[in-house]
Amino acid sequence: VKYNVDKFYFDNHRILKDGSEEGLNIYQNNMGRLEGGRQHDPIYNDENVRKQIYTFGCSWTYGWYVEQEQTFTHLLGDENTAVHNYGAGGTGLDFAVKTLSEVYMPTSTRQIFIITIPHLFRRTWFTDYGEVHKAWQVKELEGINEYNDYYNFLHNYELLNRLVGRDKIIWSCWGGDTFGLYDLVEDKVDLSFDLVDVALDKMHPGPKSHKKYAKKLKDVLQDRFK
Repeated sequence: VKYNVDKFYFDNHRILKDGSEEGLNIYQNNMGRLEGGRQHDPIYNDENVRKQIYTFGCSWTYGWYVEQEQTFTHLLGDENTAVHNYGAGGTGLDFAVKTLSEVYMPTSTRQIFIITIPHLFRRTWFTDYGEVHKAWQVKELEGINEYNDYYNFLHNYELLNRLVGRDKIIWSCWGGDTFGLYDLVEDKVDLSFDLVDVALDKMHPGPKSHKKYAKKLKDVLQDRFK
């Protein structure tokens, strides 16, 4: 069991029931093909500029089925701002927190973190076989209720705010009636990511949604990081 957990946590490999391993460090591009992540922005990637923005979340942050240059992460970049998209499709808040801890530099005064909260029921969960569920399967396979979902969110939320600083984090979630998430965490977030159009798969936010979200984020950034 310890080997399986260590392998998953440190090497990003899922252990299957037959003992084989499945790599987790692959995401989905706009046409549905598998490729690497979007941590490196094609334009706004200067590590020496004043603002370094890191975005975390699930496929909404990654930008499934839209080009990287159309994602809200990219749209936040400019000559004084580098952006780093750490969104990963199908993941939960625990994955976002783990990833943030890997890039966080306590002595830096330039880092800004944007966390767009995924489904609260998504999390890492191992079976008795040592196999880890895909994060979106946990609710249907384990029957976790909303009390535990919210507790898990609150734990990660308070942990990051206290260790990193609430002033360095912009918290957000899906807006309106989208999956009913906003009503549950409304008093904990700064803004919402609203679904005003859809991408090619008819499920994920389209370019207009990303553009609107980027504008709302810029307003928050301007007020907080002058």
